[in-house]
Amino acid sequence: MSGAILLLLQIGAVALMAWVCLVLAVRCCGADTLPLGVHKIPLDLSPSPAGEPFTGAMARRAALWGAGALAVTYAVSALWCAAARETVTLPALLDIWMQWDANNFVRIAEFGYGGFQVDGMHTTLVFFPLYPWLMRAVHLLVPDWALCGHILSGACYIGACVVLARLVTEQFGRRAARLTLALLSGYPFAFFFGAVYGESLFLLLSAAAFDRVRRHHWLRAGILGALAALTRMQGVLLLAVGLVEYCVAEEPVQKLRRRDLRGLGRDVAHIWLPLAVTLAGTGVYLAVNWAVDGDPFQFTVYERQVWHQGFAPMPESLAIIWGNLLQRLGHKLMFTTWGPELALFLVSMVALVYAARRMPPVWTAYLAGCVALNYSLSWPLSCGRYMACAFPLFTALARMLRRRPAAGWSVAAAMGLLQGGYLIVYLSGGQVL
Repeated sequence: MSGAILLLLQIGAVALMAWVCLVLAVRCCGADTLPLGVHKIPLDLSPSPAGEPFTGAMARRAALWGAGALAVTYAVSALWCAAARETVTLPALLDIWMQWDANNFVRIAEFGYGGFQVDGMHTTLVFFPLYPWLMRAVHLLVPDWALCGHILSGACYIGACVVLARLVTEQFGRRAARLTLALLSGYPFAFFFGAVYGESLFLLLSAAAFDRVRRHHWLRAGILGALAALTRMQGVLLLAVGLVEYCVAEEPVQKLRRRDLRGLGRDVAHIWLPLAVTLAGTGVYLAVNWAVDGDPFQFTVYERQVWHQGFAPMPESLAIIWGNLLQRLGHKLMFTTWGPELALFLVSMVALVYAARRMPPVWTAYLAGCVALNYSLSWPLSCGRYMACAFPLFTALARMLRRRPAAGWSVAAAMGLLQGGYLIVYLSGGQVL
Protein backbone atom coordinates (compact mmCIF):
# COMPACT_ATOMS: atom_id res chain seq x y z
CA MET A 1 0.00 0.00 0.00
CA SER A 2 2.77 2.43 0.93
CA GLY A 3 4.55 1.63 -2.35
CA ALA A 4 1.42 2.45 -4.32
CA ILE A 5 1.03 5.76 -2.49
CA LEU A 6 4.66 6.65 -3.22
CA LEU A 7 4.29 5.75 -6.90
CA LEU A 8 1.15 7.89 -7.12
CA LEU A 9 2.99 10.76 -5.44
CA GLN A 10 5.94 10.48 -7.83
CA ILE A 11 3.80 10.23 -10.97
CA GLY A 12 1.61 13.08 -9.81
CA ALA A 13 4.62 15.29 -9.07
CA VAL A 14 6.22 14.68 -12.46
CA ALA A 15 2.90 15.16 -14.29
CA LEU A 16 2.10 18.40 -12.48
CA MET A 17 5.59 19.81 -13.05
CA ALA A 18 5.32 18.89 -16.73
CA TRP A 19 1.92 20.58 -16.92
CA VAL A 20 3.25 23.75 -15.27
CA CYS A 21 6.25 23.82 -17.63
CA LEU A 22 3.94 23.39 -20.62
CA VAL A 23 1.69 26.22 -19.47
CA LEU A 24 4.72 28.44 -18.90
CA ALA A 25 6.17 27.64 -22.32
CA VAL A 26 2.90 28.41 -24.10
CA ARG A 27 2.35 31.63 -22.14
CA CYS A 28 5.92 32.73 -22.82
CA CYS A 29 5.19 32.35 -26.54
CA GLY A 30 2.38 34.88 -26.21
CA ALA A 31 -0.56 32.46 -26.34
CA ASP A 32 -3.36 32.49 -23.77
CA THR A 33 -4.97 29.17 -24.77
CA LEU A 34 -3.68 25.63 -25.17
CA PRO A 35 -5.21 23.68 -28.11
CA LEU A 36 -6.30 20.18 -27.08
CA GLY A 37 -8.08 18.53 -29.97
CA VAL A 38 -11.24 20.48 -30.69
CA HIS A 39 -11.01 22.19 -27.29
CA LYS A 40 -8.96 25.13 -26.13
CA ILE A 41 -7.83 25.33 -22.53
CA PRO A 42 -7.61 28.94 -21.29
CA LEU A 43 -4.20 29.59 -19.72
CA ASP A 44 -4.64 33.07 -18.34
CA LEU A 45 -7.33 33.06 -15.67
CA SER A 46 -5.75 35.84 -13.64
CA PRO A 47 -8.11 38.65 -12.70
CA SER A 48 -7.58 42.15 -14.00
CA PRO A 49 -4.57 43.89 -12.45
CA ALA A 50 -5.28 44.87 -8.85
CA GLY A 51 -1.98 46.54 -8.06
CA GLU A 52 -1.82 49.68 -5.96
CA PRO A 53 0.82 52.37 -5.44
CA PHE A 54 3.25 51.64 -2.63
CA THR A 55 3.55 54.52 -0.17
CA GLY A 56 6.04 55.45 2.49
CA ALA A 57 3.49 54.63 5.18
CA MET A 58 3.17 51.11 3.76
CA ALA A 59 6.96 50.74 3.83
CA ARG A 60 7.07 51.77 7.48
CA ARG A 61 4.30 49.30 8.37
CA ALA A 62 6.13 46.51 6.54
CA ALA A 63 9.35 47.31 8.39
CA LEU A 64 7.49 47.35 11.71
CA TRP A 65 5.89 44.02 10.81
CA GLY A 66 9.29 42.46 10.15
CA ALA A 67 10.74 43.91 13.36
CA GLY A 68 7.70 42.69 15.30
CA ALA A 69 8.03 39.16 13.91
CA LEU A 70 11.70 39.10 14.92
CA ALA A 71 10.84 40.46 18.36
CA VAL A 72 8.36 37.63 18.93
CA THR A 73 10.94 35.08 17.79
CA TYR A 74 13.59 36.42 20.15
CA ALA A 75 11.08 36.70 22.99
CA VAL A 76 10.23 33.01 22.64
CA SER A 77 13.93 32.15 22.61
CA ALA A 78 14.45 34.25 25.77
CA LEU A 79 11.64 32.43 27.55
CA TRP A 80 13.12 29.10 26.55
CA CYS A 81 16.58 30.25 27.67
CA ALA A 82 15.13 31.17 31.08
CA ALA A 83 13.46 27.76 31.37
CA ALA A 84 16.40 25.68 30.12
CA ARG A 85 19.31 27.57 31.69
CA GLU A 86 17.62 29.53 34.46
CA THR A 87 19.17 32.73 33.16
CA VAL A 88 18.54 35.20 30.35
CA THR A 89 21.87 36.92 29.73
CA LEU A 90 22.96 37.99 26.26
CA PRO A 91 25.79 35.41 26.12
CA ALA A 92 23.40 32.62 27.13
CA LEU A 93 20.81 33.75 24.59
CA LEU A 94 23.39 33.92 21.80
CA ASP A 95 24.72 30.51 22.79
CA ILE A 96 21.40 28.67 22.48
CA TRP A 97 20.99 30.06 18.96
CA MET A 98 24.35 28.60 17.90
CA GLN A 99 23.03 25.33 16.50
CA TRP A 100 23.96 23.32 13.42
CA ASP A 101 25.16 25.41 10.46
CA ALA A 102 25.19 28.67 12.44
CA ASN A 103 28.56 27.52 13.82
CA ASN A 104 29.93 27.10 10.30
CA PHE A 105 28.96 30.62 9.25
CA VAL A 106 30.72 32.01 12.33
CA ARG A 107 33.81 29.91 11.53
CA ILE A 108 33.95 31.24 7.97
CA ALA A 109 33.49 34.82 9.14
CA GLU A 110 36.12 34.52 11.86
CA PHE A 111 38.77 32.31 10.27
CA GLY A 112 37.97 32.28 6.55
CA TYR A 113 37.56 29.13 4.48
CA GLY A 114 41.20 28.18 4.84
CA GLY A 115 41.36 28.67 8.60
CA PHE A 116 39.14 25.76 9.60
CA GLN A 117 39.59 22.10 8.69
CA VAL A 118 38.07 18.74 9.55
CA ASP A 119 40.49 15.85 8.93
CA GLY A 120 42.47 18.08 6.58
CA MET A 121 39.39 19.13 4.57
CA HIS A 122 38.06 22.67 4.24
CA THR A 123 34.50 21.45 4.72
CA THR A 124 33.00 24.93 5.10
CA LEU A 125 33.48 25.45 1.35
CA VAL A 126 29.96 24.07 0.90
CA PHE A 127 28.62 27.35 2.32
CA PHE A 128 28.38 30.38 0.05
CA PRO A 129 30.50 33.38 1.05
CA LEU A 130 28.47 36.60 0.91
CA TYR A 131 26.74 36.19 4.28
CA PRO A 132 29.94 35.52 6.30
CA TRP A 133 31.73 38.28 4.38
CA LEU A 134 29.04 40.73 5.47
CA MET A 135 29.35 39.39 9.01
CA ARG A 136 32.99 40.48 8.86
CA ALA A 137 31.87 43.97 7.90
CA VAL A 138 29.48 44.12 10.86
CA HIS A 139 32.30 42.84 13.09
CA LEU A 140 34.12 46.12 12.54
CA LEU A 141 31.52 47.64 14.88
CA VAL A 142 30.31 44.64 16.91
CA PRO A 143 32.89 42.45 18.70
CA ASP A 144 30.79 39.28 19.15
CA TRP A 145 30.61 37.14 16.00
CA ALA A 146 27.24 35.53 16.81
CA LEU A 147 25.71 38.93 17.55
CA CYS A 148 27.05 40.15 14.19
CA GLY A 149 25.09 37.37 12.51
CA HIS A 150 21.87 38.17 14.34
CA ILE A 151 22.14 41.88 13.57
CA LEU A 152 22.81 41.16 9.91
CA SER A 153 19.97 38.63 9.64
CA GLY A 154 17.49 40.89 11.41
CA ALA A 155 18.32 43.92 9.27
CA CYS A 156 18.04 41.86 6.08
CA TYR A 157 14.69 40.40 7.11
CA ILE A 158 13.23 43.83 7.86
CA GLY A 159 14.48 45.05 4.49
CA ALA A 160 13.09 41.97 2.78
CA CYS A 161 9.64 42.64 4.28
CA VAL A 162 9.68 46.14 2.81
CA VAL A 163 10.83 44.96 -0.63
CA LEU A 164 8.34 42.11 -0.69
CA ALA A 165 5.49 44.34 0.48
CA ARG A 166 6.25 46.75 -2.35
CA LEU A 167 6.53 43.97 -4.90
CA VAL A 168 3.22 42.32 -3.96
CA THR A 169 1.34 45.60 -3.40
CA GLU A 170 2.20 46.94 -6.83
CA GLN A 171 1.34 43.61 -8.49
CA PHE A 172 -1.66 42.35 -6.50
CA GLY A 173 -2.72 45.03 -4.00
CA ARG A 174 -2.20 45.82 -0.34
CA ARG A 175 -4.43 43.05 1.03
CA ALA A 176 -2.40 40.42 -0.76
CA ALA A 177 0.79 42.05 0.52
CA ARG A 178 -0.37 42.03 4.13
CA LEU A 179 -1.41 38.39 3.99
CA THR A 180 1.82 37.44 2.19
CA LEU A 181 3.87 38.94 5.03
CA ALA A 182 1.65 37.24 7.60
CA LEU A 183 2.03 33.83 5.98
CA LEU A 184 5.77 34.33 5.50
CA SER A 185 6.32 35.40 9.11
CA GLY A 186 4.11 32.63 10.47
CA TYR A 187 5.73 29.94 8.32
CA PRO A 188 6.96 27.18 10.66
CA PHE A 189 10.60 27.59 9.62
CA ALA A 190 10.63 31.41 9.42
CA PHE A 191 12.62 31.65 12.66
CA PHE A 192 15.70 30.97 10.50
CA PHE A 193 15.33 34.57 9.26
CA GLY A 194 16.52 35.67 12.70
CA ALA A 195 19.23 33.02 13.08
CA VAL A 196 22.87 33.12 12.01
CA TYR A 197 21.98 31.74 8.59
CA GLY A 198 21.92 33.30 5.13
CA GLU A 199 18.15 32.93 4.61
CA SER A 200 17.20 36.53 5.35
CA LEU A 201 19.97 37.89 3.12
CA PHE A 202 18.94 35.61 0.29
CA LEU A 203 15.28 36.58 0.69
CA LEU A 204 16.19 40.27 0.52
CA LEU A 205 18.41 39.92 -2.55
CA SER A 206 16.13 37.53 -4.46
CA ALA A 207 13.03 39.67 -3.85
CA ALA A 208 14.93 42.81 -4.89
CA ALA A 209 16.26 41.13 -8.05
CA PHE A 210 12.79 39.82 -8.85
CA ASP A 211 11.39 43.34 -8.47
CA ARG A 212 14.01 44.71 -10.86
CA VAL A 213 13.13 41.99 -13.37
CA ARG A 214 9.47 42.94 -13.14
CA ARG A 215 10.37 46.58 -13.82
CA HIS A 216 12.68 45.59 -16.71
CA HIS A 217 15.73 47.10 -15.02
CA TRP A 218 17.85 44.34 -16.47
CA LEU A 219 21.34 45.33 -15.34
CA ARG A 220 20.22 46.00 -11.76
CA ALA A 221 18.45 42.65 -11.81
CA GLY A 222 21.66 40.98 -12.97
CA ILE A 223 23.75 42.63 -10.25
CA LEU A 224 21.29 41.74 -7.49
CA GLY A 225 20.99 38.24 -8.96
CA ALA A 226 24.78 37.86 -8.78
CA LEU A 227 24.71 38.83 -5.11
CA ALA A 228 21.90 36.33 -4.51
CA ALA A 229 23.90 33.64 -6.34
CA LEU A 230 26.82 34.48 -4.04
CA THR A 231 24.54 33.76 -1.08
CA ARG A 232 22.87 30.52 -2.16
CA MET A 233 23.03 28.24 -5.17
CA GLN A 234 19.36 28.89 -5.94
CA GLY A 235 20.29 32.46 -6.86
CA VAL A 236 20.95 31.34 -10.44
CA LEU A 237 17.19 30.80 -10.74
CA LEU A 238 16.86 34.56 -11.08
CA LEU A 239 18.54 34.35 -14.48
CA ALA A 240 15.80 31.97 -15.66
CA VAL A 241 13.17 34.26 -14.13
CA GLY A 242 14.58 37.17 -16.09
CA LEU A 243 14.49 35.21 -19.34
CA VAL A 244 10.85 34.24 -18.71
CA GLU A 245 9.93 37.90 -18.21
CA TYR A 246 11.88 38.79 -21.34
CA CYS A 247 9.94 36.22 -23.38
CA VAL A 248 6.61 37.56 -22.11
CA ALA A 249 7.47 41.23 -22.53
CA GLU A 250 9.56 41.25 -25.71
CA GLU A 251 8.00 38.29 -27.61
CA PRO A 252 11.24 36.93 -29.15
CA VAL A 253 9.28 34.13 -30.86
CA GLN A 254 7.41 36.72 -32.88
CA LYS A 255 10.68 38.44 -33.73
CA LEU A 256 12.07 35.14 -34.98
CA ARG A 257 9.00 34.63 -37.14
CA ARG A 258 9.43 38.12 -38.58
CA ARG A 259 13.19 37.47 -38.93
CA ASP A 260 13.83 40.61 -36.90
CA LEU A 261 17.52 39.83 -36.34
CA ARG A 262 18.33 43.42 -35.51
CA GLY A 263 15.73 43.44 -32.75
CA LEU A 264 17.06 40.15 -31.37
CA GLY A 265 20.57 41.56 -31.46
CA ARG A 266 19.44 44.55 -29.39
CA ASP A 267 17.83 42.14 -26.95
CA VAL A 268 21.09 40.25 -26.56
CA ALA A 269 23.01 43.45 -25.87
CA HIS A 270 20.49 45.20 -23.64
CA ILE A 271 18.73 42.30 -21.89
CA TRP A 272 20.53 38.96 -22.18
CA LEU A 273 24.01 40.19 -21.31
CA PRO A 274 22.88 42.31 -18.32
CA LEU A 275 20.90 39.35 -16.99
CA ALA A 276 23.92 37.09 -17.50
CA VAL A 277 25.74 39.14 -14.83
CA THR A 278 23.86 36.85 -12.42
CA LEU A 279 26.36 34.12 -13.28
CA ALA A 280 29.18 36.27 -11.88
CA GLY A 281 28.03 35.37 -8.36
CA THR A 282 28.44 31.68 -9.07
CA GLY A 283 31.77 32.43 -10.74
CA VAL A 284 33.09 34.16 -7.63
CA TYR A 285 32.05 31.19 -5.49
CA LEU A 286 33.85 28.78 -7.82
CA ALA A 287 36.92 31.03 -7.69
CA VAL A 288 36.86 30.83 -3.88
CA ASN A 289 36.87 27.03 -4.12
CA TRP A 290 39.79 27.16 -6.55
CA ALA A 291 41.76 29.57 -4.34
CA VAL A 292 41.30 27.45 -1.21
CA ASP A 293 41.60 23.90 -2.56
CA GLY A 294 42.74 24.24 -6.18
CA ASP A 295 39.47 22.91 -7.62
CA PRO A 296 36.53 25.19 -8.48
CA PHE A 297 34.12 22.31 -7.85
CA GLN A 298 35.67 21.09 -4.61
CA PHE A 299 32.46 21.92 -2.74
CA THR A 300 30.70 19.09 -4.58
CA VAL A 301 33.27 16.64 -3.21
CA TYR A 302 32.70 17.79 0.36
CA GLU A 303 28.94 17.74 -0.13
CA ARG A 304 29.11 14.07 -1.10
CA GLN A 305 31.78 12.91 1.35
CA VAL A 306 30.94 14.94 4.45
CA TRP A 307 27.39 16.24 4.09
CA HIS A 308 26.04 13.27 2.05
CA GLN A 309 24.34 15.72 -0.25
CA GLY A 310 23.99 15.96 -4.01
CA PHE A 311 21.53 16.10 -6.86
CA ALA A 312 18.77 13.53 -7.12
CA PRO A 313 15.76 13.53 -9.46
CA MET A 314 12.60 14.71 -7.76
CA PRO A 315 10.96 11.22 -7.70
CA GLU A 316 14.05 9.85 -5.95
CA SER A 317 14.08 12.70 -3.46
CA LEU A 318 10.40 12.09 -2.70
CA ALA A 319 11.15 8.39 -2.20
CA ILE A 320 13.80 9.32 0.38
CA ILE A 321 11.36 11.56 2.24
CA TRP A 322 8.62 8.92 2.11
CA GLY A 323 10.92 6.12 3.22
CA ASN A 324 12.26 8.08 6.20
CA LEU A 325 8.73 9.08 7.14
CA LEU A 326 7.57 5.46 7.25
CA GLN A 327 10.67 4.37 9.20
CA ARG A 328 10.08 7.03 11.84
CA LEU A 329 6.33 6.78 12.42
CA GLY A 330 5.72 8.07 15.92
CA HIS A 331 9.34 9.31 16.24
CA LYS A 332 9.98 13.01 16.78
CA LEU A 333 11.69 13.24 13.35
CA MET A 334 8.34 12.41 11.79
CA PHE A 335 7.03 15.71 13.18
CA THR A 336 10.14 17.87 12.90
CA THR A 337 11.58 16.83 9.54
CA TRP A 338 10.01 14.26 7.24
CA GLY A 339 6.31 14.92 7.86
CA PRO A 340 6.59 18.70 7.41
CA GLU A 341 8.69 18.30 4.26
CA LEU A 342 6.12 16.04 2.63
CA ALA A 343 3.23 18.30 3.68
CA LEU A 344 5.10 21.35 2.39
CA PHE A 345 5.70 19.66 -0.95
CA LEU A 346 1.99 18.93 -1.36
CA VAL A 347 1.04 22.51 -0.45
CA SER A 348 3.68 23.85 -2.85
CA MET A 349 2.32 21.74 -5.71
CA VAL A 350 -1.22 23.00 -5.08
CA ALA A 351 0.05 26.59 -5.04
CA LEU A 352 2.07 25.96 -8.19
CA VAL A 353 -0.88 24.58 -10.12
CA TYR A 354 -2.94 27.58 -9.00
CA ALA A 355 -0.21 30.06 -9.97
CA ALA A 356 0.35 28.53 -13.42
CA ARG A 357 -2.84 30.06 -14.84
CA ARG A 358 -3.71 32.75 -12.31
CA MET A 359 -0.47 34.62 -11.72
CA PRO A 360 2.03 36.24 -14.11
CA PRO A 361 4.42 33.66 -15.62
CA VAL A 362 7.46 35.13 -13.89
CA TRP A 363 5.94 34.32 -10.48
CA THR A 364 5.11 30.78 -11.54
CA ALA A 365 8.58 30.26 -13.01
CA TYR A 366 10.35 31.24 -9.81
CA LEU A 367 8.08 29.09 -7.64
CA ALA A 368 8.50 26.12 -10.00
CA GLY A 369 12.28 26.55 -9.92
CA CYS A 370 12.33 26.68 -6.12
CA VAL A 371 10.23 23.52 -5.81
CA ALA A 372 12.27 21.68 -8.44
CA LEU A 373 15.68 22.55 -6.97
CA ASN A 374 14.82 22.20 -3.30
CA TYR A 375 13.12 18.83 -3.81
CA SER A 376 15.83 17.36 -6.02
CA LEU A 377 18.36 16.53 -3.31
CA SER A 378 19.88 13.20 -2.32
CA TRP A 379 19.48 14.00 1.38
CA PRO A 380 16.52 16.42 1.63
CA LEU A 381 16.81 17.40 5.28
CA SER A 382 16.39 21.17 4.90
CA CYS A 383 13.61 21.64 2.36
CA GLY A 384 11.52 23.49 4.94
CA ARG A 385 14.25 26.06 5.52
CA TYR A 386 15.05 26.41 1.83
CA MET A 387 11.41 26.97 0.87
CA ALA A 388 11.15 29.82 3.37
CA CYS A 389 12.77 32.01 0.69
CA ALA A 390 10.31 30.94 -2.03
CA PHE A 391 8.19 34.06 -1.58
CA PRO A 392 5.87 33.36 -4.57
CA LEU A 393 4.58 30.41 -2.52
CA PHE A 394 3.23 32.74 0.17
CA THR A 395 1.86 35.18 -2.39
CA ALA A 396 0.09 32.35 -4.23
CA LEU A 397 -1.45 31.16 -0.96
CA ALA A 398 -2.50 34.73 -0.17
CA ARG A 399 -4.17 34.96 -3.58
CA MET A 400 -5.91 31.64 -3.05
CA LEU A 401 -7.28 32.86 0.28
CA ARG A 402 -8.11 36.42 -0.83
CA ARG A 403 -11.88 35.83 -0.66
CA ARG A 404 -11.57 34.28 2.80
CA PRO A 405 -9.29 36.69 4.66
CA ALA A 406 -10.28 35.31 8.07
CA ALA A 407 -9.18 31.84 6.95
CA GLY A 408 -5.89 33.26 5.68
CA TRP A 409 -5.07 34.95 8.96
CA SER A 410 -6.11 31.81 10.84
CA VAL A 411 -3.67 29.78 8.74
CA ALA A 412 -0.90 32.29 9.49
CA ALA A 413 -1.66 32.12 13.22
CA ALA A 414 -1.72 28.31 13.24
CA MET A 415 1.60 28.19 11.41
CA GLY A 416 3.00 30.67 13.91
CA LEU A 417 2.16 28.32 16.76
CA LEU A 418 3.94 25.51 14.92
CA GLN A 419 6.90 27.80 14.39
CA GLY A 420 7.15 28.33 18.14
CA GLY A 421 7.37 24.58 18.67
CA TYR A 422 10.00 24.11 15.94
CA LEU A 423 12.00 27.03 17.33
CA ILE A 424 12.17 25.39 20.76
CA VAL A 425 13.26 22.10 19.17
CA TYR A 426 15.98 23.96 17.23
CA LEU A 427 17.20 25.84 20.30
CA SER A 428 17.38 22.52 22.14
CA GLY A 429 19.69 21.09 19.48
CA GLY A 430 16.95 19.04 17.84
CA GLN A 431 17.05 18.10 14.17
CA VAL A 432 15.37 21.11 12.64
CA LEU A 433 17.76 22.03 9.86
